[in-house]
Amino acid sequence: MDLWPVNFIRKEKSKKPAPVSRAGLSLGDRVLQAIAATSSLFKRDLTAFCDLATCDRHGIVTFGGDYVTVLRLRGMRRIASGPEIRTASSRLRLALTSLFAAPGHALQFSYAADPEGVEETIAHNLDERRTIAAALNAEFEDIFAERQRVLPPFMRQERIYLTLWTRPGRLSSQEARQAKVERRQNLAGLPPLGDAQNPFLGSLELGTIHSSFVQGVLQALAGEAVLAEILPPEAGLRAIREEIYPETAGSDWTPSTPLGRSSQAIPDEIPPRDVADVLWPPLREQLFRDDALTPDFATATLSTLDWTPLELTRAPEMPHPGAPNTPIPSFTELAAKLAGRRMPWRMVGMIEGIRPGYMLWKDAIATFLKFGPNLPINMAFAEIKDMRARQEDTPVKLRMAFATSAPAGQTETLKVRASRLEQAIQSWGGASASRVCGDPLAGVLSSVPGLALASTAPPSAGPLSQMLAMMPWARPASPWLDGAMLFRAADGTIVHYDPAGSGRDAVLDLFVAPSRHGKSMLANALLLNTVLSPAAMTAHGARVPLIGKLDVGDSSSGFVDMVRAGLRAADQHLALHVPFQLIEEHAVNIFDPETCCRTPLEYHTTFLRNFLGLICTPIDGQPFESMNQLIDAVIPAVYEFFSDEGPSVQPKVWRPGIDLTVDKELSRNRLAPVRDTPWWQIADLFADAGDMRMAHRATQWAAPTIGDLIRVLREPRLQRFEDVTPTSGKESTIGIFRRYITHFIDKYPSLNRPTRLDLGEARIVVLDIGRVAPEGIGESQRQTELMYLLGFHIVARNFFLHPDDAESVPAHVRQYHRRRFEEFRESFKRIECDEFQRTAGAPHIQRQFEEAARRSAKLNVKIGLASQKLDDFGEYLISHSTGRFILGAPDDKEAKAICERFQLSAAARAIVYNGLNGPRPDGSGAPLIWQTRVKHEVFELFVLNLMGPIELWALSTSPKDTALRRRLYDALGTAEARRRLAKVFPRGSAEAEIERRETARIKAGQDASIDLGGVIDELAREICDGTGLGTVIRPSADSTGVTNDSSIISP
Repeated sequence: MDLWPVNFIRKEKSKKPAPVSRAGLSLGDRVLQAIAATSSLFKRDLTAFCDLATCDRHGIVTFGGDYVTVLRLRGMRRIASGPEIRTASSRLRLALTSLFAAPGHALQFSYAADPEGVEETIAHNLDERRTIAAALNAEFEDIFAERQRVLPPFMRQERIYLTLWTRPGRLSSQEARQAKVERRQNLAGLPPLGDAQNPFLGSLELGTIHSSFVQGVLQALAGEAVLAEILPPEAGLRAIREEIYPETAGSDWTPSTPLGRSSQAIPDEIPPRDVADVLWPPLREQLFRDDALTPDFATATLSTLDWTPLELTRAPEMPHPGAPNTPIPSFTELAAKLAGRRMPWRMVGMIEGIRPGYMLWKDAIATFLKFGPNLPINMAFAEIKDMRARQEDTPVKLRMAFATSAPAGQTETLKVRASRLEQAIQSWGGASASRVCGDPLAGVLSSVPGLALASTAPPSAGPLSQMLAMMPWARPASPWLDGAMLFRAADGTIVHYDPAGSGRDAVLDLFVAPSRHGKSMLANALLLNTVLSPAAMTAHGARVPLIGKLDVGDSSSGFVDMVRAGLRAADQHLALHVPFQLIEEHAVNIFDPETCCRTPLEYHTTFLRNFLGLICTPIDGQPFESMNQLIDAVIPAVYEFFSDEGPSVQPKVWRPGIDLTVDKELSRNRLAPVRDTPWWQIADLFADAGDMRMAHRATQWAAPTIGDLIRVLREPRLQRFEDVTPTSGKESTIGIFRRYITHFIDKYPSLNRPTRLDLGEARIVVLDIGRVAPEGIGESQRQTELMYLLGFHIVARNFFLHPDDAESVPAHVRQYHRRRFEEFRESFKRIECDEFQRTAGAPHIQRQFEEAARRSAKLNVKIGLASQKLDDFGEYLISHSTGRFILGAPDDKEAKAICERFQLSAAARAIVYNGLNGPRPDGSGAPLIWQTRVKHEVFELFVLNLMGPIELWALSTSPKDTALRRRLYDALGTAEARRRLAKVFPRGSAEAEIERRETARIKAGQDASIDLGGVIDELAREICDGTGLGTVIRPSADSTGVTNDSSIISP
């Protein structure tokens, strides 16, 4: 059946439409009314629109014996422009030509854009975030509430399906006869089935042909990087039902079919007239759950929505002789036209093969009338005939049905939406659409996929390649169907991002952009969503993910403040931001081993080699001969020398008064060591008493320091290096080593003391090395290199531990360390480094990160690096990166390098050159090209990072905004400060106002050196007191929150 019946069709119980006055009706309206009145005499059930009968292992089966399979199309893995889609369509046509050389197969593409349903999708996503936050005993409700308020107006969801049909006409006459014989044999002897599903409607022969057809289509789509998945019959039926009733999306409804259990009902009559009650109820009755009404000639009501159908009456202009350069309009162009309308709409496009004699009579008439306005029609028929003769393309027929909806009863809204949809179609390459479909219910159901291979839309003939270009298979594909972070595509489509990295065997993310393009803000947003993602769920319950970040400046302080404020007071120590300085309070001993361990583990030893090697390398970068061998020998020597095990050892000893905290805990644990007991034994005493925190502190006192290396150089085992003189002078390798180590100790005395920088049990550690990593060359560059290596070790030393390492620790702490190492091994771990451009030309740092990247997959460590230029990362990190976040390029040269190195598509290249200009002034987000590898497939998307003002203020990296935020945090508390800042500065930044006031003060003759602090203090006062710009918060501000505390003024 090609066309729906023209009469109005509804359930018998449906109410009659209200009578319409004949006054003012046109002649056409009266004719339609007469047809409607006549058709009411021949009422048919609503379920008559559904041809689906049952299921078997090959797919869904119709009453006519057709086989049906529903594919979910996730889209194309790369960004495609119109020309690229048209080129891909031509290749796709080549792969499908053999399937459409004759009738019998059909492609039924469907697309639905739903901006109104996105609110529920976002709410469901936020419910998952709330669940994880609750498991962490954390509170981020102001962020969640803002996302629910801010995101829906900018976002929409879309659903794309491809329903594949195979008709019995694909069988030969002999196969068709055999199928009928088998069906009769299967039914022989069975009692009457009544209206239950007949499990023997299908045939093995046609099912096999259909399965081959499905696989052929899948392979063709995969060849064009299009993601498609076969939905099992039950899931396919659920998708069809959700398109009939969009409000049921996400429900747990499952149809009853022969693939599952049959009904357990007991018949009323014994013996029953048929076995319908104990079999599977008809699919028709399961799919339709309510009556349908047709209140007027253009509207059909299904459940809670009113629908208006449209049908394509003339296809868009196609290339034809005399106009070879006419572009084929792609579906992406139509979707873009409607993206800004914020209205729901859907489309079904059916492509079928045609017989060689299809439309032969129309061709004859067009030839007879070959003059005037009929000339283009004649030329089109000639082109189709020539195409078939030359085998340049495959002629097919296309029917496209559209529909839009509004809540039931909102007639004017529905009319406006239908008008806008019609206008968009008519501007789509010269296409024409009509709202006159005869029966509006038939027209609406024509836009539902999978119900039947029928439509009210008239057919159009054309080349398969051109018809494919008009279908929605080239929409951008998201790597995940769910994720803690929600990006938005340029047209508003939700793009899920999973910070936990499911499907990514190795995670090495590179962030590239000039300053002020949203790079650090994006990194902060990803980290916050990591905390609220499944990354927090471990075998030991919910735990804050392990995150270590090297920062230059305090661009990540907002993220840490946000997490600390969200955690309960007892857990706030789990997130730390450390503005690292070379002071006594931040003393770090690089030789600290694991608790009670007399020697370093393998990963720690590797770090010590790199760090000492860098100390002893001249500024020109040429290492001394035999220096590496000396370093390899001196590391175990210094641990053995200061151990308490073995001959000729000189362990460091405990005495009362060295560490009053240790003395107090010894007394509390009723431990009474004698004076000059080795610190190693003090550590063991604490460990045996179960106080591992103090055992670790004692271990830090027992460990050698970098200055102890000089003392060990006198050991006989190292004297062979006295005979090696790597320079032209007489200075030996040991002499050179001693000189460099002494210089290091003199320059960095806080790194030659027992560790005082206590990170405790922190699981999120952001180390700001901006104060100790100067820019420049020579000594400044060397210091920066050392601080990057040291910082990496501080924030990530636990990330690379393996449970097997527990075999190398003392027996009495082996179980303790094994549990730690297993927990570290199983936990999500992420290392990040900002301002990576400062490591350019520093091979030791590059090697450190390269080594981390090599081991990251085995140890479940994720890595993220941010820099302003691509070359800063080095060849290894670029080639092994699995995630690229491109937020801009400073010039065309850098843009070209990014495009070529990452092999971006032509569409993505154009965006890199022209479309990445930082956060958009209208608040719609910061644009970026995102390229990632998931399950061995590379995805490329153009998305925007959209956040509300509260979240923007929480994660802002601007120094001026950060200073203002910090003052208000101290005065008002974090949640109230963010609320007020968002109210006063809804764009998420006060920079423009601060700069305006600075300029005004300078013009007034004030000292520029104190101007900035004064302006920020002034703004802070206004926001706290509700004066000046802060007056906007007065109506909603809690009067108890207004303060005159002058402490916020302190810089």
